[in-house]
Amino acid sequence: MFESLIGLVAIIALFVIILRQQSRIGLIERELGALRSLVLSGVHVAPPQAKPVEQVADDSMPADAAIAAVTDVAPPSAGEAEEKPSTEVEAGEVASGPWAAGEAAPAGSAPAQLAATAKAAQKPDIETALGTRWAVWVGGIALALGGLFLIRYTIEAGIFGPGVRLSMAAMLGLVLVAVGEFIRRTGFRVPVQGVAGAYIPAILTAAGAFILFGTVYAAHGVYGFIGPALAFTLLGAIGVATIAAALVHGQALAGIGLLGAVVTPMLVASQAPNPWALFGYLAIVLAATGVIARLRDWKLLMAAAFVGTGLWTILYMTDAPGTNLPVILFINAVTLAVLALIWLGRRGGEAEPARGFDWPSIAPGFFVGLSAMALFVDPAYTAGDALPGAALIAALVAVALHRPLALALLHAAGLATVLVYLGIIPPTSVASDFSGGALGVDGLPATVSDTLMLRIGIFLGLVFIGAGFWTARKFAASAHIRAASWAAWGVIAPLVILLALWFTFGNLDRDLVYAAAAALLVVVFAVGGEW
Repeated sequence: MFESLIGLVAIIALFVIILRQQSRIGLIERELGALRSLVLSGVHVAPPQAKPVEQVADDSMPADAAIAAVTDVAPPSAGEAEEKPSTEVEAGEVASGPWAAGEAAPAGSAPAQLAATAKAAQKPDIETALGTRWAVWVGGIALALGGLFLIRYTIEAGIFGPGVRLSMAAMLGLVLVAVGEFIRRTGFRVPVQGVAGAYIPAILTAAGAFILFGTVYAAHGVYGFIGPALAFTLLGAIGVATIAAALVHGQALAGIGLLGAVVTPMLVASQAPNPWALFGYLAIVLAATGVIARLRDWKLLMAAAFVGTGLWTILYMTDAPGTNLPVILFINAVTLAVLALIWLGRRGGEAEPARGFDWPSIAPGFFVGLSAMALFVDPAYTAGDALPGAALIAALVAVALHRPLALALLHAAGLATVLVYLGIIPPTSVASDFSGGALGVDGLPATVSDTLMLRIGIFLGLVFIGAGFWTARKFAASAHIRAASWAAWGVIAPLVILLALWFTFGNLDRDLVYAAAAALLVVVFAVGGEW
């Protein structure tokens, strides 16, 4: 009962505030009409003299009296107009005395100082922020929760039927969204200092989207009025629409829409799960979020979208009873495509920055690298001959090569390669028996190894050597850290691969083939260092 009253009180307060503004808007219209008539009548109004900040702050003349004073001002005489230039010239002179700076100050220095002082005086302090903005945000949250608790109360009390309750909740959500858009278009501002910074339209839109999410979920999960397909579609549409509305309402609303869109698959249960429908939906959400984040340069939103998609991918790979390899490759390819073509895509003739690091690319690098390792290690995927995992690692290197800002992808590809090939080494434990004077090596490899891993290792080693040395030479003069990273992985990855292949497939006592390969690597590294 108490929770529902919070929502009702918030709604009533909103309408009371709107009604109180009608008189203020009328007063402003009358003032603008009076000023417009002055301009059209050709009356010359003398510019007001600059006042100190203290006088401006203490000036409490009513608006009507101010207009009357303006209308009574007489136009300046010719003599005053002729004396004005000389006064402006004298403003730049500085009188001699203990406060003289030694040089004449510019003519506009005094007004500039007054403007700076006034700007500092108008800056909101901590008391204003705590007393206004947080109250508006708490009111918006209370409004959203009040709508949901109102639905809950009507369910428990049985006041209305299920259809009426859901219809009222949907209408409340739509009304809040409409009111938020109306306030945004009309430029309405609450006449309280500091409240305008809270941006009421975004709060109302977020509350409306929150209520619509709860309404659709209740219609599906509580009453069963709509099926899984329709509920999934509606929840996804609300999430994507909320993200799109963030273009005019701000990043906070985009975060709410993204959260609702990512949580939607968990809210809708299906008797026959379709992985293509799930990851196709996530691909649409990721692409839409990428476009909006790119337009507004919202790095946190883009990183959150990558994290949400990556978590769903890992969850599917670990918990799904029958995994679908093409689906995993699809969502990882979409993730890399959104990163390379949308988020880090160039705008028109925009040049690639010589330095810098894109920290949102850490998320796709981590999750795609984890997926690649799982395709190597998990027995459920090794039937695919480990080629999909190698393809993902090569794709990480290719995107990092194409978009130098995504340096995190290079580190992810290098770490995944090193961990995978360290895992194929057969001895995983060393045991000793000092009483018998024996030393034994025992254990099983962490990763299934065959001759295909040998060929994949050669391919990945060549990829890291070629891409690493070429990119290191390209950025050696402009970006030292970037060049050092590429050069380091161009050396570390081939050495680890060669070591793992030697322990796995070679002769530990004497193997001329791997010795020749090691000598060749030494020559390549020496030539690359002098290149």
